[in-house]
Amino acid sequence: MRSRPSPSGPARRVAALLAVAALVLATACSGDDAADAPPRATAPTPTTAEETPPMTDAELAAETYVAGYPLLVSTRTLQRFGGLIGVNGLFWQTALSGPETRVIVAPNQDTLYSIAVLDLRAGPLALTVPEIPDRYHAYQLLDTWTESFAYVGTRATGGRAGTWVITPPGWEGEPPAGTHQIEATTPLVFLLGRFLVDDEADIPHVLALRDQISLQPLGALTGDTDAPAPPPLGDPAGAPQAIPTDASAFTELGAALDVVAPTTPAQRDLFARAEAAGIVGRDGAPPTADPALLDEAAQAGHARIGRGAAGTGGATGWSAPGRVGTYGDDLDQRALVARIGWGANVPEEAVYSVARTDGDGAPLDGSVPHVVRFPADARPPVDSFWSLTAYGPDMFFAANPQGTYAIGDRSPALTEEEDGSLEVVVSHEEPPPRADGTPRPWLPVPEGRYVLMLRLYLPQQAAIDGTWTPPPVEPVG
Repeated sequence: MRSRPSPSGPARRVAALLAVAALVLATACSGDDAADAPPRATAPTPTTAEETPPMTDAELAAETYVAGYPLLVSTRTLQRFGGLIGVNGLFWQTALSGPETRVIVAPNQDTLYSIAVLDLRAGPLALTVPEIPDRYHAYQLLDTWTESFAYVGTRATGGRAGTWVITPPGWEGEPPAGTHQIEATTPLVFLLGRFLVDDEADIPHVLALRDQISLQPLGALTGDTDAPAPPPLGDPAGAPQAIPTDASAFTELGAALDVVAPTTPAQRDLFARAEAAGIVGRDGAPPTADPALLDEAAQAGHARIGRGAAGTGGATGWSAPGRVGTYGDDLDQRALVARIGWGANVPEEAVYSVARTDGDGAPLDGSVPHVVRFPADARPPVDSFWSLTAYGPDMFFAANPQGTYAIGDRSPALTEEEDGSLEVVVSHEEPPPRADGTPRPWLPVPEGRYVLMLRLYLPQQAAIDGTWTPPPVEPVG
């Protein structure tokens, strides 16, 4: 049975939620045998020392908060989406995000999303995708610890047709002949598909693909229809980005650990020590440690994550969170990205940079015209496409009469200068035309403060390793 859009909730509300991939930064490369199995992203070398010095209970609790923060964000996010669209069925975004998209920050206008909450506690699921040779697409599989562990799509599997059987941890069965197994690292997984869309007129072409893409229980392929329904996900304790900063965080963490086990040796060791110290309870039991100690530890852990978020700015005003999507035992980086960009992919799929100041360090303000100039020999190095998007200071689209919120290499309005460079005027007021009377490429922004995001899809190595960086946003005149 082919997966269909869920009727749960108003369509506009759910479409807005699909912008959850807002700050994503994405996937790994494929070789000639990509169709045989989607490559796993390569994890960085663990940063945890072999011998961890003894910690006080307060230090251990703060470390536990940082380590558990991504799990709490993911659990709340999956519960939230599961309540809206159900589990184990695909839901498709059917319209581009706009100013009304105000649930998850930084929506984009480059892709339509196809998403699902996978609950593998009831058994494996089969994702079937047709050959899609001429449209960028990627299905990202994100585990509950925010690890991007597998991909299916243009780069990861070459756009080839196939069926991928997504199996829970510890599954000992055999996938059907002719299918490809993806071993999930946690029993709960977020499946996030992105499909390139050029404009409103292109949307029907993308939506035509949904009749050829299915997500179904493995039993639908094998004839075994007796698979039980997964247990309820439950209701989220709060908003994903409002993780508590008191002792209740550790109670919530214990409940999450009852469902999702740690996946790295450092995680297992840390949470075992935390349980022994009464910092987290298991099997429904509350923590037994001093609540005042846990309150202080939660505040210390939250502040530690916040310090990382405050330190992501670059010298040119552009910032990027560095290596994301796979984290090994780097607890701080994992928690930081869960806070500022949950759902992040590895950079081989996409690199995202954000600017809040111009090249002189002044905050970006629409009352001052700026220009982003890409020299002819230094355009964004991509194998797919790139876009420059403007947001209000709250990271949502600020409505403008033109209805223009992004410009990029697919935009008809982005024409070359005489020297072959690309110049985008970023301003509240429409800029004067060029000397020859042709309109200048223009990205409208609010009259006051605004933020820019540069997205590079399938970036080349120069963008991944930082050899190429975005040019400063320069004031005009």
